Amino acid sequence: MEKIGIEKINLYGCSLCMSQTDLAVARGKDPERVVKAYMIDTRSLNPPYEDTVTMSVNAAKPILSEKDKKDIGLLIVGTEGSVDFGKPISTNIHEALGLPPNVRNYETKHACYSGIAALDSAINWIAAGLNQGKKALVIATDFSRKHFHKDHEFVLGGVAAAVLVSDTPKVVEFEIEKKGFWTTNVYDTFRPSAVAEVGNNEVSLYSYMDALEGSYLHYVSNVGEIEFDTYFNKNIYHLPFPGMSFQAHRLLCNLERPRKKSEVKESFNQKVLASLTYAQRVGSTYGASNLVSLCGIIKSADDLKPGNRIGFFSYGSGAIGEFYSGLILPEAKEIVDSMKIDQALDLRRQVSVNEYEKIENLRESYIENPNFKPDLSVADNWYDAFYKGKELLVLKEVKDYFRKYDWS
Repeated sequence: MEKIGIEKINLYGCSLCMSQTDLAVARGKDPERVVKAYMIDTRSLNPPYEDTVTMSVNAAKPILSEKDKKDIGLLIVGTEGSVDFGKPISTNIHEALGLPPNVRNYETKHACYSGIAALDSAINWIAAGLNQGKKALVIATDFSRKHFHKDHEFVLGGVAAAVLVSDTPKVVEFEIEKKGFWTTNVYDTFRPSAVAEVGNNEVSLYSYMDALEGSYLHYVSNVGEIEFDTYFNKNIYHLPFPGMSFQAHRLLCNLERPRKKSEVKESFNQKVLASLTYAQRVGSTYGASNLVSLCGIIKSADDLKPGNRIGFFSYGSGAIGEFYSGLILPEAKEIVDSMKIDQALDLRRQVSVNEYEKIENLRESYIENPNFKPDLSVADNWYDAFYKGKELLVLKEVKDYFRKYDWS
């Protein structure tokens, strides 16, 4: 069977960020304890003239040559933060990126699983031979709702990840017949309206762990007996917050055989820790989680070698778990390094807690508003300082619900 996987990859971690320490102090919490528990240093934040459409385009644009655009035959966008309940944002993205007209496109939704659902569809399209030599562009894009003065305010964030999927992969080759799934019906976290995001953190934690165990055991039953410690060189877990990855890894370690916490910690540091590199800087990564972690592990794991197997776990509230695997390819590090993700995150402006609250209140006031022009003056005229002349996609106006985007 031909190789199928990721040819190119990039992240867009928003243009603003906020210190987790600053937020903890403002909320009367112990900063050291907050940072240690959630393993988040800064969280990403967008100004009100960015949304899931602009994030997607600003993530995808740097990876696409003119030839790539002509070679794309499928565009899928996974999100739980769409700007419309009917019209898919994939059409806005298609236009902004200048893709050819004969491209199938749609949007997927299943909470944080949406990005991997999109990736699965693209992989299956190529594996079935229906692509006829074409490639797929898959994007996962999301950001948090407003949750002032709540415990889960510390696990918010935003990011978009874009991958070019093809039968000439250069980053990772997926083992497409090695998969495991687990599903149930549960109300753990969900978005019942354009404004509300609700749920139960405890229920979500248990659902996540059930889905991890269930999908991993299904993976093993499909693949055959494996030794967890040696079969996977690295492990990537869905990150509602980076600190969750230790709990996830401990579960799989102990499924293999019971062990001390110190032994789990050693395994975690060797196999998982590098995957948190970017998540610790952007906060919650939603449907882009596995892709953000993939970039992190390629960038930061000094012992990662071509041919190494990565075990991936994706989770979506509601709920579904998927466990799958892929093999690192020789050009992976060169491709990730070329995107200069660290430099892009360094350029974000750190906002104060007051600025963060103003931006979130402003964003909420725009939701379902039929007419508005986003305020360009927030964060000390950040638009003029960072966006102007940079050819980043921004939201210019909403008029009678019609959204107009343009290049900065």
